[in-house]
Amino acid sequence: MSPAKSCNYCGRANTVKLPTCAGCGTSLVSALPAPANTVPARKSKTVAILLSLIFGPLGLIYVRGWGQAFVMIAIGFPFILTHKGGLWLAIGSRLLSAAWAYSLVVEQDEAPNPARDAGRLLEEAARLENVDFHKAISAYEEIILQYPNSNASKQAASAIETLKRSI
Repeated sequence: MSPAKSCNYCGRANTVKLPTCAGCGTSLVSALPAPANTVPARKSKTVAILLSLIFGPLGLIYVRGWGQAFVMIAIGFPFILTHKGGLWLAIGSRLLSAAWAYSLVVEQDEAPNPARDAGRLLEEAARLENVDFHKAISAYEEIILQYPNSNASKQAASAIETLKRSI
């Protein structure tokens, strides 16, 4: 990683591209690599509902509700084969798919996600590095306690070592 062009702490320019600030000694190289995007992208409630209203089970597939989509298709399949149900089946299945898709998105948003949560904590701790070393170290230690034996705890331990060397 290349050093920052200026110090976030004192504002001094880093024209020589040193790894630490010549003015205050703050590290200008991030101790943490950019976190891998292991967290699936958050799904939009609006898109899920619109897909469900227009295409039925497709909205469920969009929010990774494969089981629910299969149930909707299995319920509708006999009616499609016998040409019974007509408009009521089409409207009802789409409304039910939309409601189900909405509930799945809300459930996914509220569910604890260790990778997402640890990534947010690592970002916060990295921001603290330029403000207060001791608070940053405490934040990294908290990550190690909350997420033992994880990639986040390894990154936090590495960051603590780097910070302690620069103090």
